[in-house]
Amino acid sequence: MITKVLESIAKNELYMGYIFGIMILGGFIREYSALEDVYSLAKKYIKDNRILVIITSLLGGILPIPGRVALSAPLLDAIAPQDKERRSAFGVIDYLSVHHYYWWSPLEKTVVLPMAVMGVSYGTFLGYTIVPLLITLTYTWWYIFTKVPVSSVVPNLDYVREFNWRRALTGWAPLIATVILLIQTGKGGAIFFFPWFLGMAIYYSIVFKDWKWGKWLDGKFAIIATLVLALGGVVGLIKGPVMDYLKAATPEMLIPASLVAMVAAYIMGSSGKYAGMTSALVAIFGPNYLVWFLCTEYSGYLISPAHKCLMIGQQYFGTPIKKYYAVLSRLCAILIGYAALTTFVF
Repeated sequence: MITKVLESIAKNELYMGYIFGIMILGGFIREYSALEDVYSLAKKYIKDNRILVIITSLLGGILPIPGRVALSAPLLDAIAPQDKERRSAFGVIDYLSVHHYYWWSPLEKTVVLPMAVMGVSYGTFLGYTIVPLLITLTYTWWYIFTKVPVSSVVPNLDYVREFNWRRALTGWAPLIATVILLIQTGKGGAIFFFPWFLGMAIYYSIVFKDWKWGKWLDGKFAIIATLVLALGGVVGLIKGPVMDYLKAATPEMLIPASLVAMVAAYIMGSSGKYAGMTSALVAIFGPNYLVWFLCTEYSGYLISPAHKCLMIGQQYFGTPIKKYYAVLSRLCAILIGYAALTTFVF
């Protein structure tokens, strides 16, 4: 048992290489405006700054890579305002923008596993999830347009230098290379995160002649992240007993089984694990309850304190945990309300 716990913790802690690497790359991007050539070019054609934010966040949200929020954060960070209060909204935007992926991506377990259990095509599956997907996207864009004042989003890019292709490619090269690496290796490539991001940091250091990486590493955040990841490794071990309970569920146990799965998703904070629980329940209760199980377990996962993405937003944008929960809980209530109406009423 102890060996399993240690193995689970060690596997989770590999993610720290990702976090440290992104912190260093983000520091270079902020201090040396490494991405602003491309943003200055985009600004010539996109007049509404909020549209630029939506496009930027969607770019990070559709990438088929693990830890999308960690990569999209530097993109948003490059155009986020300096004002502390207004800046904190970007943590929520980043979080919302990369979590619609689980409703539609054929690369995610949250899509693949239920499809396999039900024996349906991708198009048929989307028929079940299209409304939750639209709810998630609409809520995200509503938040951007109504909760983020126009003046707080990229208030002025006129100071940005004239666009230069060579300078733009030089600044974006590490992010592009990192995306390619993550697409090729996926979560199985976690062991390469340390040497890879070390190489990217060295690249930026050579380009900008700055080797002081420590100024971008937050010691307090690193300790908190390490503890949260270790906790995630421990609580992830409850999946076995939970799956045994769910697989033994009978038709009259619909609500208790739903609650157990939702709470387990909240505790574990893992999309792969909630996908497995959803699939097990759909196998027992049938496809008519797919939307109900997906919405309830997705909600538990979204607000989980073990969710790595919360740490990233807090590090980059200083977003208070209360702000996350205030916004995310409303989205969860809407999704669960929709699922309840379509499953039990109509």
